[in-house]
Amino acid sequence: MLAGALSVSACQYSANSEKQGQAQASESPPEWENPAIFDQGSLADRAYFATFTDAQKAKTGTDRDSSLYHSLNGEWHFNFVEKPAQRPMDFYKPSVDVSDWPLIPVPSNWQLEGYDHPIFVNHGYAFPVNKPYAPEYNPVGSYRRDFTVPEQWQDQRIILHFGGVDSAFYVWVNGEKLGYREDGKLPAEFDITDVVKAGNNTLAIEVYRWSDGSYLEDQDMWRMSGVLRDVFLQVAPKTQLWDFHADASLKNDYRDGELALEVEVANTRTKAQDVTLKSAVYDGDELLWEKDTSLSIDAGQTSNVELGHVFPNVSAWSAETPKLYDLWLTLSQPGEDDQIVRQPIGFRSVAIEGGQLLVNGKPILIKGVNRHEHVLSTGHVVSRESMHEDIELMKRHNINTVRAAHYPNDPYWYQLCDKYGLYVIDEANVEAHGFGFEEEGSLGNDPQFKEALLDRVRGMVERDKNHPSIISWSLGNEIGPGPTISAAYEMVKEMEDNRIVQYETREQWYKEKMTDALGWMYAGIEEIETQYLGKYPDRPFIWVEYAHIMGNSGGNLKELWDFVYEHPQVQGGSVWDWADQGLYGTNAEGKQYLAYGGDLSPEGTRNAGNGLANGLVSSDRTPFPMLKEVEKVYQNIAVEQVDQGRYRVVNRNFFKDLSYVEGTWTLLESGTQVAEGQLPALDTAPQESTELVVEKLQNYAMSPDAEYVVNFAFTQGEQEGVIPAGHKVASEQFVLQQAPAAEPLQAAKDLTVEESDSQITISSGDVAIVFDTEQGRMTSYSVAGTELVKEGLLPNFWRALTDKDYGNKLGEKAASFYKDAGAQAEVTDVSVERDAGKAIVRFQLHFASLNSDGSVTYRVGADGAVAVDYQAELSPDLPEMPRFGLKMQMPDGFDQVAWYGRGPWANYQDRKYGADLGIYHAEVIDLYTHYIRPQENGNRSDTRWLEIRNDQGVGLKIFGDPQFDFSAHHNTIADFDHPIDGPNRHAIDIVPRPLTEVTLDLRQRGVGGDNSWGATPYEPYRLLPSKQQNWQLTLQLQPLQ
Repeated sequence: MLAGALSVSACQYSANSEKQGQAQASESPPEWENPAIFDQGSLADRAYFATFTDAQKAKTGTDRDSSLYHSLNGEWHFNFVEKPAQRPMDFYKPSVDVSDWPLIPVPSNWQLEGYDHPIFVNHGYAFPVNKPYAPEYNPVGSYRRDFTVPEQWQDQRIILHFGGVDSAFYVWVNGEKLGYREDGKLPAEFDITDVVKAGNNTLAIEVYRWSDGSYLEDQDMWRMSGVLRDVFLQVAPKTQLWDFHADASLKNDYRDGELALEVEVANTRTKAQDVTLKSAVYDGDELLWEKDTSLSIDAGQTSNVELGHVFPNVSAWSAETPKLYDLWLTLSQPGEDDQIVRQPIGFRSVAIEGGQLLVNGKPILIKGVNRHEHVLSTGHVVSRESMHEDIELMKRHNINTVRAAHYPNDPYWYQLCDKYGLYVIDEANVEAHGFGFEEEGSLGNDPQFKEALLDRVRGMVERDKNHPSIISWSLGNEIGPGPTISAAYEMVKEMEDNRIVQYETREQWYKEKMTDALGWMYAGIEEIETQYLGKYPDRPFIWVEYAHIMGNSGGNLKELWDFVYEHPQVQGGSVWDWADQGLYGTNAEGKQYLAYGGDLSPEGTRNAGNGLANGLVSSDRTPFPMLKEVEKVYQNIAVEQVDQGRYRVVNRNFFKDLSYVEGTWTLLESGTQVAEGQLPALDTAPQESTELVVEKLQNYAMSPDAEYVVNFAFTQGEQEGVIPAGHKVASEQFVLQQAPAAEPLQAAKDLTVEESDSQITISSGDVAIVFDTEQGRMTSYSVAGTELVKEGLLPNFWRALTDKDYGNKLGEKAASFYKDAGAQAEVTDVSVERDAGKAIVRFQLHFASLNSDGSVTYRVGADGAVAVDYQAELSPDLPEMPRFGLKMQMPDGFDQVAWYGRGPWANYQDRKYGADLGIYHAEVIDLYTHYIRPQENGNRSDTRWLEIRNDQGVGLKIFGDPQFDFSAHHNTIADFDHPIDGPNRHAIDIVPRPLTEVTLDLRQRGVGGDNSWGATPYEPYRLLPSKQQNWQLTLQLQPLQ
């Protein structure tokens, strides 16, 4: 219907197309192996909307509440075969009895209902490539159900709607073949008016797992099939409000709204019909405009109505201010109920000017995330409840954009984005990563798939054209460039030009324009500086994907966004990605776990392991610590310190002032709150700042023996959409006075030292400490008979490798040097001395695998306190270290943890901006982050002190001099460390041990962030002996009782 759109696709079913297909059957491949045939018999693409007969239901309900909507979801009879030749041939005939077939829920992935198996492939195909042919193993699902047509429907038009069937299917009603359709992420609609009868009717579909269309569906996700979205009947008069396009934009310096409305009314009667179309726009209950249009439509014809109106002084739609008006369309005709459509519309404009993406004239920033449609229990079948959960989490963590990766999402998702405010990059169901991007392989350069690709892009635009949240059409993902992509670009521009069109590629062999914006995936700062800045004055840079969140990652986000704020043409991007794509699996013991690639398919099936686990949230939507870093980096309020007690509050919003928040400040003295206050009411305009003076902070008398930190918090004043009142939308923290040096060790009056051939025992009061002189470590540290240490402070250079560590080959480079260096350290000298009420034990060490030396010195003072000084002089020829620190094991029962440092969630040196300094309490078990593949986790940075106690309050307090990183687990490092090429490991494989292993680090390697296949952490977060040879960690241990 849109300008430039074909009313009938290139392979639209026609009256004689089935006969033609029969005539050619002997010499032509089947439809599912013929890229020229992707749509037979279905109706032309149109917008998705709901039609009602009751205005109140139209106002308050969803499509499912309409009397014209009749769901066919539920239990269907189902037959499964592994090959097309095995499929039942006549099952679609009502006379064939299928009552003994098992039932399957619709919608569902049949792979999650006991048939076939899911396959996870990142790029490359899950079957042998021989385009355009499907593989020999090509399961077919045959579905049957009956439905009832009431007598009163006999004079109505009845449309059969499939929201999405993957990957290709045929459909029959009452034994009559209606057609064939590919593209499991767009609707297929069939007019069944003339093939149904009053009473019982039989619906049958035949679904193919693979088809020629599968070559266009090489997305990074589980490959599964079935009926994925709603199936329903839509009933309407035979003169029907068939389609419409509401283009709501801004004009006159973005003050006024302009509505360009095109409505298509279809008359499928055998005679002309007079109708009246009432068009109206409301703001709530206030009528802003209405227009009646009378039409006389000839039999079998359609009539298009074009209307326009300018609305002065509208409130514009944006992700920050998602103001919606209601467009009402009412079609009236004699003898029929009115057809009523309520379509929320938002006035907004999208353009590129001066090399920047502008929304409503403002150069917005894309604070985005990529989102696959995935639910842990139902796979690709996404409930509306789960969509609500996703949008709540996104909005509450300052995300303003979602990329529909990599296919059009369920229509309900866009309604939520319109309502609650998310910019959407809508993407066609097109990816051919497995063929590469060079001229010879690119499917963008393969003419046999051109029409199918164009059809997918066209269908997306037609279905979703009325959503203000969509600011960009994406032509697909990782297809490779070529004439087909530029043809798709031109087609969309002809269809409409009120959004940008984008496509990501770095390839330069094809020169025609394919995109309005550049967004090279995972481009680092250096690449953008050298390859983009100053070279593309007409196109903004917006990462299509960046910050690959695989496993324990999310590092250097702050650096990336500091770069964004420095360069106006770099306008953000979308993190990869939103949620892990785990599925439930069951192990040999019957225990349920989160499965990933290779877990659910037969041995030898191609898979990409845990490459599906790149989420900011887990498969069940539990937030990972990386989401808290995103929340902080994406926040729209910043605070800058001007001088003592004077601060600048910066409003990074583009469309609303700060009157929506309430601001507070708190002052912490060594982690404990000692003062607080309310900030004055703020009305700071968008992109402006306000200076504030906090008088109490200017005049506060700070003790020289304490550390002082001020926290600013901004909370939602009144509920807005899914953001409740009181929700913290932004925060900032400043250290006003650094922590002083640790208290010096006090002299003991009752210190005793006993030496034997293999150990040294030092006692002070009811504290006893034993050192093993052969191993060079502490073997006992007890207070009043309670053992605090099971295995003593051992030099430690190793961590359980993260997914990114594997990606950048850290293990290959470093394992032989560092993994066992501490455990295998040779004690070259032991000395004991007493000095002014202190006992000093020093172990000189040689690390053979490192060809380096080190020492650990223990100074024992009053009350059994121990100062620890660990040093190493490392060879400059060594590779990068994973960490530099000590580790120890405490006995069973030491479960209670408190610390003064960054928290409460796990953080690392390159991922700590979103973790504030404070005093936190937790149980050891809660410090474990459950990644789908176990790995290094649970670190806390910049720790001033740490306490670990048992239920009786006995334990250890550890001070840093000045700071350290720590982790505490009921498992060892080795429990989390597993070779990437070994059997899959899962969280249920991590069985808690009767101990608490504590790591105490000067520093640990950052987790990294740019990608997961080679990028290292940024240099400030790496431990490089080539740059620094002398390393030293200083701690003080104090028994607690």
